[in-house]
Amino acid sequence: MSYRVLARKYRPQNLEQLVGQENLAQSLKNAFESGRVPHAILLHGIRGVGKTTTARIIAKSLNCLGIDGKLTQPQVTPCDVCISCQGILTDRHMDVVEIDAASHTGVDDMRELTESSRYKAVQGRYKIFIIDEVHMLSKSAFNALLKTLEEPPPHVKFIFATTEIKKIPDTILSRCMRFDLSVMQPAKIINHLQDVLKQENIEAQVDALAMIARAADGSMRDALSITDQAIMLSGSGIVSAQIVQAMLGLSNRDALFEVFEAIFKGNVDQAIQTLHTIYDNGGDPLLIAQDLIHILYWVICIKNVPSLAKDMAWPEADRQKGQALAALLPTNVLLQSWDLMQKSYDDVRNSYQPSQALDVALMRLAFVKDVLANPSTTSGGQGKNPQTSSVITNASQAAMPQTFEAMADLLLYAKEGLLHGHILHDVHLIAYTPGHLVCGVGVRAPKNFAKLLKDACERITGQSWEIELRPDTTNPTIVQAKAIEREAFRSQALNHPLIKEILHTFPNAKVTIN
Repeated sequence: MSYRVLARKYRPQNLEQLVGQENLAQSLKNAFESGRVPHAILLHGIRGVGKTTTARIIAKSLNCLGIDGKLTQPQVTPCDVCISCQGILTDRHMDVVEIDAASHTGVDDMRELTESSRYKAVQGRYKIFIIDEVHMLSKSAFNALLKTLEEPPPHVKFIFATTEIKKIPDTILSRCMRFDLSVMQPAKIINHLQDVLKQENIEAQVDALAMIARAADGSMRDALSITDQAIMLSGSGIVSAQIVQAMLGLSNRDALFEVFEAIFKGNVDQAIQTLHTIYDNGGDPLLIAQDLIHILYWVICIKNVPSLAKDMAWPEADRQKGQALAALLPTNVLLQSWDLMQKSYDDVRNSYQPSQALDVALMRLAFVKDVLANPSTTSGGQGKNPQTSSVITNASQAAMPQTFEAMADLLLYAKEGLLHGHILHDVHLIAYTPGHLVCGVGVRAPKNFAKLLKDACERITGQSWEIELRPDTTNPTIVQAKAIEREAFRSQALNHPLIKEILHTFPNAKVTIN
């Protein structure tokens, strides 16, 4: 038999085999058992998380006739033996129609579909239409589908799959039961790859699988495809971290940690020399910049959420080096460093000499680190903030945010996205000291906002907090303050003689503030 790639060979065949989609699987099981299966299901998620696979599983469950061919109700676990299941497995089922919306975007295609939906199922229990990448349909095609979707015949089920749900009209969304498939977490990808390789009798280093999991970026299909390639490169040997690193074009991570260590210890010369060695070995400056940002993010996470140091998605060596780097600098310096590297990434990408742009970015990082860690070295020692200085020199206080903005950043890095959004948009600062926030809140904030914020901050920092709410929303939120600042800068720019002259020469020109 011809070789089947791992992504097809180990494709889940029932809800129990779906990896990382426990909530979805449980919801569908309950729907099948209670007989409350919706007439239209929308599966949304990034590429490779199992949308089409889930759609086929649903189709099998709805049309499974059982081993004896006498079942009359949908089955949570299809038998994979009956004529209906076999027809779906081999893409030969008369009543299960899969449509690629990318190549069937027109209104005529949808009219043909709606016309065929009038006829009852021949081979199975339901006539099922699976439309992949449904967001690719034209506006007229959506409109042609709308009436049938709103009042479908009882023997018809629609299953839609999409990666871009924002492109689907609200009129369609409101008529579907939506399921958001979870992004595959690295730990689950690693565990699944280990199970697959065990069945294939292939050995692989955990560090190699961790690299594959990060490169897959949440997609199990991508992870299996990368694993296939790594197996071919390793021949009959072990899938090693070195093979995966070379295959993916990853930089030498030990060298990148050395670059950061040298920068954070003030040895710029050594950092640049190490960086140039990576260039000489074929390192791409843009990929190096990506890896540096990723490493810095990891160090910040370890600094503020120490439990993440046990994340098996990172190799043991990375975890040890990350903890060592986290001990070198306080959180505020690390956050500023990450922000600078993010902005420098665009400089590297757009530069005609990317390697030089990355060199300068690291030199700038060293300078900013020195200024943040030693405020007295700037402005002749004037304007020194004693509170900031004392915090920077006291590593035990590093996890406690010293400013309101740093508090917002800390919530973001701790993956408290909802609270971070409220801090940006709904909180009107009155006063802030580490561990004590006085503020007014907008109407969009939940009634128990103070308790939620207090619990989150205490959990993240390990110290007690006090959140005091007052009926005062006169001060701007962080977002409003930034908008005011941008507008003031824009006004100042428009009043600059050079800008005025340019606008006079080019009357249709516009001034944009990035």
